[in-house]
Amino acid sequence: MCKTALAVILSALLAGCALYPAVQVAGGAMTGYDAMVMADDYLPRDKVEGGGLSVVRDTQLERRLRERFTLNDIRLSAHVIDSKAYLVGQVSSRNQADYAIRTAATVEGIRTITCKFYPVPPARQAASDAARDELLHKELAERFDETKRLEGTDLRVEVIRRHAILIGRTTDYSQKTAALAIASEVNGLAEVVDYISVNQPEDGTPPAMPVPVASK
Repeated sequence: MCKTALAVILSALLAGCALYPAVQVAGGAMTGYDAMVMADDYLPRDKVEGGGLSVVRDTQLERRLRERFTLNDIRLSAHVIDSKAYLVGQVSSRNQADYAIRTAATVEGIRTITCKFYPVPPARQAASDAARDELLHKELAERFDETKRLEGTDLRVEVIRRHAILIGRTTDYSQKTAALAIASEVNGLAEVVDYISVNQPEDGTPPAMPVPVASK
């Protein structure tokens, strides 16, 4: 009975606040509280992947978000691109994932929250996973630094349990394609996750898509 009452109260609070608009989960729109409930249903055994929480100076928002995470002892990476927050890391439970989303949603100005969470590995495996991920991250970051194709981009790299998460912004689609191609060439990565946006031209026209070259 208590859980039901708490759910109703939280739902009313989140639905009635401007900071907690609709949440996109598996193609459906729902309140922030509903998203927390539904997150459990969309939790694969090998990873936790949240949706977008529609909830304005990227550097300031990112600093505020990270400070809030530190104050609440949330040990996740947080990035903000175009007022969109990206939360990446390992969580031990659905409640921990929900808490991180709720905390991020309190940062006024963030428009959406995209999550990429993985389960915390067993203690005996954590150290070896972290060492392996650090090497993969170093190799991928070095490849990005060495190429001239990515000049002028704002790209961040996270590697969690052999999954490379690319977050940021490129000037055109050819740079985005290059970044994804470089990442896919790193031996040992299980997956490359694309959270890269492409800058919109100042006149508001959509960025030009790369034109495929016909083979001879």
